[in-house]
Amino acid sequence: MIDRFLRAFAPLAILFAAPAAAKAPANPKLIVTLVVDQFAADLFAQYRPTYTGGLKRLSGGVAFVNGYQSHAATETCPGHATILTGRHPAATGIVANEWYDRASGKTLYCVAVPGADPKARGPENLRVDTLGSWLKASAPRSRSVAVSGKDRAAIMLAGHHADAVYWWSGGEGFVTSPDAGPSDPAVTAPAEQFDQAQFAAWRASPPALWPAEVPARCTALERPEQFGAVSFSGHVPPDGAAVGPGDKRFAGQLAGSPLLDWLTLGFAEQLVASRHLGRGRATDLLAISLSATDYIGHRYGKGGPEMCAQLAALDLALGTFFARLDALKVPYLVVLTADHGSSDAAERAARNGSPGSHRLDGRTLMEALNAHLRQTFTLAADPIKGGDLQDMTIQTGDPALDLRVRAETVSWLQGKPDIVQVLTRDQVAAAAPPRGTAPDKLTMAERFHESFDPARSGDVFAVVADHVSTIVPRKPGDAVAGHGSPWDYDRRVPILFWWPGAASKTVTRPIETVDIAPTLAAIAGVRTPRLDGRCLPEVAECPAQ
Repeated sequence: MIDRFLRAFAPLAILFAAPAAAKAPANPKLIVTLVVDQFAADLFAQYRPTYTGGLKRLSGGVAFVNGYQSHAATETCPGHATILTGRHPAATGIVANEWYDRASGKTLYCVAVPGADPKARGPENLRVDTLGSWLKASAPRSRSVAVSGKDRAAIMLAGHHADAVYWWSGGEGFVTSPDAGPSDPAVTAPAEQFDQAQFAAWRASPPALWPAEVPARCTALERPEQFGAVSFSGHVPPDGAAVGPGDKRFAGQLAGSPLLDWLTLGFAEQLVASRHLGRGRATDLLAISLSATDYIGHRYGKGGPEMCAQLAALDLALGTFFARLDALKVPYLVVLTADHGSSDAAERAARNGSPGSHRLDGRTLMEALNAHLRQTFTLAADPIKGGDLQDMTIQTGDPALDLRVRAETVSWLQGKPDIVQVLTRDQVAAAAPPRGTAPDKLTMAERFHESFDPARSGDVFAVVADHVSTIVPRKPGDAVAGHGSPWDYDRRVPILFWWPGAASKTVTRPIETVDIAPTLAAIAGVRTPRLDGRCLPEVAECPAQ
C-alpha cells in the first residue's frame, strides 16, 4: 500500500551481495521498464550526487548519460512509443501527442480509437509491435503489464497484445479500457481494490501530496517567481497543495505532486505480487511510466525547489519499490529512461545562465500568419489547420492553392525573429539520415525526418531558436515551461540498465532510446522484426548486427 511509500522519507540502504557482472544475465524472469516522463539528462546529472535510494541503485549499473530521443517531436506519446518498439516515430506513426487528420478535418489524439467513442483509448494508431508482443511470440505464457499516470504513456509501452494496461484517471483512480487490453474481472479487480482502499483512506485522512521534510538543497532554491502571468511563492510544498479528495482542486494538485509516482509504484508492486510476475517459466514484462516529473516540470519549471523535491521523493520511492521486489525474491532486470527532456521557465533560465532565453508567443504568431494568408489569398477560413509552429498542416480544399500557400508560409516565417529555419514536407521527407549516424550529429532536417509520417505530419516545420520558449502563461494554472523542440535539451535523456551484480559503468557515447528494445530482446533471447535501434554491447550479448 501507499503507506509504505509515505514512510520512505528516511535513508534507504541498498545492499548488493551478488558478484559484479559485465553483461546482463540471459532470460531474466522479469524485465522492469521505467520511464520517468520529462527526466532530462541534465536533471539526472545535476542531482546524481544526491541520490540515496532507487536512482542511486540504477546509477550504479550501466549508465548511458547521453541517450537521445532522436526525433524532433519531443512529446510524451512519440517518446514512449520509441522505447519498447525500437522504432522512430516515422515508423511507429506516433508523430505527436495529437495531429491533424486530413481525412476527417479533426485533430486526432494519439491513443484515441478511430470510429469509436471519443473517450475510448487504445493502441490502434501504433503501427508496430512492442517487446511485449515479441516475448509472447517466443513464449505464449509470457505476460506484459503496463501502468502509468497517463493513458498515452501506458498504452504506448503496452502496445497491441498486453495482458493488462492501467493509467491514473483523476478522481477515478487507476482504470483500463477494453480497447487498450483485456478488461475482464481478473484485470479490473486489482485496480478497483487499490482505488477503493486509497480513496477510503484519504476520506479518513487527507494525504500529503508533498513530503513533509524537504532536503536543505531544495529549500535553498526557494524564492518568489513571476513567470508570465503566473506567480509563485517559491515554497515547498507549493501554494494550494494542502487539499483533500473533497476539494475540486484535488485531482489537479495530486497530478502535479510526488504522490502520483508513489501511487503508480505502489500499484505496480501489487501487480507484481497479485499477477505473480516473474514467477513463470517465461520472461515477463512490467512497464511503468512515472508522470509526476512532467506535470511538475510544466507547472513549476525544472530549476526550482519543486523539481528538486520531486526528484528526492522519486529517488526514495524507487528505492522502496526495488526493496519490495527484492523481498518478493523475483529475479529482475531494470532499464530506466525518459520520453523527452525539457527546458526551464524562460525567466529563470535567463537568470541562471541562458541570457538569450525568452518567450515567443507562438499562438499570436500563428494567428498573424493565418491572417496574412487569408488576406493574401482571399480565403474565408484559416488555411493552417491544427498543429503549431513546429508542424503546420495546410488545407484549403484546392491542392494547387495549397502549394502556393505553403510557399508563402515559408517566405513569411523566414523573415520573423526567433525563427531560425523553416522546412517543407518535401525537404523533411528527403532527409533520411545515413544508418549509424550518431544522434547528436543529426541535422535539423534529419531530426524532423525521424518523426515524419506522410499521412500524419504537416506541410511546414518552423524551428524556433535555441532556448526560446513558445509557452506563454496567461493565467494562473497555465504551464510555465515544457518541451517539444528539436534542440538537445529536449532530446537528451539518461538510459540506465541495472541487474543484481551489475558492474558499475558510466558510458558517454551517444545512444538512442530505440536501442533499448533490441537490447532487451537480446537479453531475453527473442527474435525481433526490423528495428531502427541497435543492441548495446555494454549490456547484452548482442547478435550480429
